[in-house]
Amino acid sequence: MTKQQKTETVPVPQGKVVHVTREMMDNDAVGMALDEQLFAIQGPTSIASLLAWRLRQPSPGRVILDQIARMLDPSEDSYLKLKVVRQKKGKSATKYVNDAAIAKAILQSQQELGRKSLSKTERGEIADRFGISDAKVRQVISRIRK
Repeated sequence: MTKQQKTETVPVPQGKVVHVTREMMDNDAVGMALDEQLFAIQGPTSIASLLAWRLRQPSPGRVILDQIARMLDPSEDSYLKLKVVRQKKGKSATKYVNDAAIAKAILQSQQELGRKSLSKTERGEIADRFGISDAKVRQVISRIRK
C-alpha cells in the first residue's frame, strides 16, 4: 500500500440514545437531552447554529426561550453552558455610537461659531463634556474631514 492509498479512520463520537414520544417533545428536559446529544455528536458549532436558528423564528416557543435562559444563567449547574465572549478585537458598537455623538457635538460647535476649526479651549470643552481626552476630539475631527 502506498502513502497515497492510506486512509485514516476517525472515530465518530457517540452520545446516549434519547427515547421520546411526540407528546414528550414539549418537555424542557427532553429538549435539553436532545441538545446534549447533538453537542456530543456534532460539537459546539452545530449547537450555536441551532440555537440561533430557533431564536430567529417568528415566535420561538416558551420551551426554547426557557432552555436558552437556563443555559445563560450562571447559577444553574447544567451540562451545557452558553458563554458570552467577544469574538474579535476592534471597534465595538459602543465606540461607534460614542464617536458619532462626539462628531455631532463638534459639528454643532463649528456651526455655532461659523468656522471650520475649533480652538484648543473649545476642543477642551467638548472633551470635558464627554469625559475624553483632547487627543480623542482631534482624532474624531480628523475623521469628520475625510
